[in-house]
Amino acid sequence: MKTQLGLLAHLYVLWVGLNLTPRERILAVFERKPRDKIPWNIRPEFWYVYNKAKGTLPVKYMDKDIAEICEEWGASWRCYSGYFVESFVKVWYEGDVEFKTRRNGNLIMTEVETPKGVLREVSMLGELGLSSRLVEYPVKSLEDFKPLRYILENVRVEFDRKVYDNMKLKLRDRGVLWCFFPRSPLQALFINYMGVERSIRFLFRYRCEVESLMGDIKASNDRFYEVLARSPVEILNLGENIDSRITSPKLFEKYCVPYYQERSDYLHKHGKYVHIHVDGWAKPILPLLRETGLDGVEALTVEPVGDMTLEDIKNALGDEMVLLDGIPFIFFIPEAISLEKFDKFVEKIISMFPDNLVLGISDELPPPSDESRVKRVSEIIDRTFKR
Repeated sequence: MKTQLGLLAHLYVLWVGLNLTPRERILAVFERKPRDKIPWNIRPEFWYVYNKAKGTLPVKYMDKDIAEICEEWGASWRCYSGYFVESFVKVWYEGDVEFKTRRNGNLIMTEVETPKGVLREVSMLGELGLSSRLVEYPVKSLEDFKPLRYILENVRVEFDRKVYDNMKLKLRDRGVLWCFFPRSPLQALFINYMGVERSIRFLFRYRCEVESLMGDIKASNDRFYEVLARSPVEILNLGENIDSRITSPKLFEKYCVPYYQERSDYLHKHGKYVHIHVDGWAKPILPLLRETGLDGVEALTVEPVGDMTLEDIKNALGDEMVLLDGIPFIFFIPEAISLEKFDKFVEKIISMFPDNLVLGISDELPPPSDESRVKRVSEIIDRTFKR
């Protein structure tokens, strides 16, 4: 059953006869404008490139690009700059910064030489070399703060309008071009620079030094915000990959919320919509989300993958914040979730979030998916909104 607001909006749409494009439908959710139906907006890039590399991509998709496949499924593509596509945000370094990389099996060793010292990190490639994770973080001591600061001070950013225009021309209205920002200072320490254990230990032992470094990370990120605020990109993702088992409510409230508030305020003044990516366990931080000033949250994941329910999310976001995604990736694996349970969940999330949902997969379509279920979601949406 639709909420009263959702029902009125749906009746209005029927009256005026709206027939929006996927792009218009997504923007209408953020703009709080009437739309013909809930947008079904997905990220199938890894599914596509993995199966293509593995030789398991269905033959009927071999000559199609991702946007065409999404269109065939009745979905739209949330196309992120630089994620298995070209990036329209160009980054380089001034000063004396030199990157040296070598490979040993599935390990990638990178050394960054600066006048202030050398940082070394090691990444391990995943299957087929399509993904990687850090197994040795670059910052291991307080002394390593010096070369990292030098690197941060010399980051330069440029928006490549030609790349953006070419990507938009190919995507057309079959989706929206999106962009990730560098992570907030705390999340950057956890994920990019120091790892969780060392970051927490250093915060307790050397709080002043670490918070000073966090200020330098923020100042470096400013360059990205200044460039993208002037860009034509309409929806911006602050990134993050929050998991409350790592970023506790206390840390989230102290270091993340004020950062989001400041960034949201700045980007709103430039006409942008802003959200973050929360794809881990996050129930303890849900009550804090409305304090962030953000327009929405991407990839919140319910049970059995995450630690929350749709009711938890509804109570936290209300009708004020946009929920992006919502269907856990495991629902697209038939061996894990029955078709009956799949249908009931899709119908439930549509009924619970009629006005503030950009329906998607939390957070990506996995390679072993039954792609017919993607099409099935669009059929359920069409059936629901033709009533």
